[in-house]
Amino acid sequence: MKHTLLVMIGFAWLLAGYSCKKGDQGDPGPAGTANVTYSEWFTPTPYTRDTVFGTWGFYYNKAAPQITQQVLDNGTVLTFGKLLGYVSDIWPRTQVSQLPISITYKFGANPTLDVWSALLSPGNLRIRLTNDRNAYSSVNSIHQFRYIIIPGGTSMARQANLSYHEICKQYNIPE
Repeated sequence: MKHTLLVMIGFAWLLAGYSCKKGDQGDPGPAGTANVTYSEWFTPTPYTRDTVFGTWGFYYNKAAPQITQQVLDNGTVLTFGKLLGYVSDIWPRTQVSQLPISITYKFGANPTLDVWSALLSPGNLRIRLTNDRNAYSSVNSIHQFRYIIIPGGTSMARQANLSYHEICKQYNIPE
């Protein structure tokens, strides 16, 4: 009887200790998820024309104080574009892609190449368009862009091949 009582007390003690154990915290998600930031979609206007090595370019500087030297040194900034100024046969209106974006199409009888790029510096994002034939005298001002900042400490190995939609889903970013 004494032995059964000791076993029951020991079992009750073990059960009480187990039930008071701190609960599991669950999957915390990717490191730095809480610190991921993103801009709203913005429409550059006006673009400024420049010439580099004989090729015209058009650029727009977007003030982005969240892009710090720390972010540039240790994090990642992804820039995405919706190129709404093209006809849908060249760029579908629902398509979103990460910059740089290269688009080759017929301009008259000849092929031509447009390249959209994102150049980063502390506090600034520069959107730039070049055309290999200097075909433009201005840029349609309905194209849209946004940037996503993933601070240092977040492994990009998993993000390297994710689509825009998958990145937005992973970091709870409204599309």
